[in-house]
Amino acid sequence: MGAIFNDLIVQPAVQLLQYMHGLFGSYGVAIIVFGILVKMITLPLTLQQLKSSRAMQRVQPLMQELQEKYKDDKEKLAQEQMKLYREQGVNPLGGCLPLLIQLPVLWGLYRAILNLSQTDPAFGNRFLWLKSLAEPEGMPYILIGLMVISQFLYQRLLTPPTADPQQESMQKMMQFTPLIFAFVFIKLPAGLVLYYLVFNVVSVAQQIAIDKWTDFRQPALAPATAPASSGSKKAEGASDGKARGKTDDKQRRRRRRS
Repeated sequence: MGAIFNDLIVQPAVQLLQYMHGLFGSYGVAIIVFGILVKMITLPLTLQQLKSSRAMQRVQPLMQELQEKYKDDKEKLAQEQMKLYREQGVNPLGGCLPLLIQLPVLWGLYRAILNLSQTDPAFGNRFLWLKSLAEPEGMPYILIGLMVISQFLYQRLLTPPTADPQQESMQKMMQFTPLIFAFVFIKLPAGLVLYYLVFNVVSVAQQIAIDKWTDFRQPALAPATAPASSGSKKAEGASDGKARGKTDDKQRRRRRRS
């Protein structure tokens, strides 16, 4: 399995970075271009993730009704939830694919950076204020700070306002995610932090463009159709009769005046 992962992701990443280093003369620029390319390639998946997220928001009121109705029957609740997803055309797992693709790419790039740091001395060259892309950034952690800010902005763009207390509590907890990432990335090579920063910045730009120029409004909820009862039909007939009667009276009055 490790050999397959190495052949499919790590080695292509190494070769692509080496090729772009030959073009631009800098591994820092190569990593920036690499991050932009990855984000552009995964744009269709990002759009699918956004559609799935908006669809899930659309069915939240109905989902809350089901949770209240079947709160004592977990099995029935699960069945009704899946039924609701089918009726409304919602895929609850539709937003997971971009993340599932991003994680192997991130790990593959990490392995590629380790490979290049051991085999290519140019990878240890200075880039901007960074002493080396192959080593952790160190104080004053400017790159880490920019990464946290960019991830926080992207998270804010993806988080819709909600009146649900449970979702609001979850959103508040998610606000600490960038800080958790900071503690993880602080000991990783600066090249990997640079890639993730570029990925976040491009994600923010894409999200702003999508919100401005793309309409992802979901269609209205599918109505629950129920057969009309005999009582309702009689009531409709009676109301129609009254309306016709009023019309006839008005016509008679006009004739008398004329």
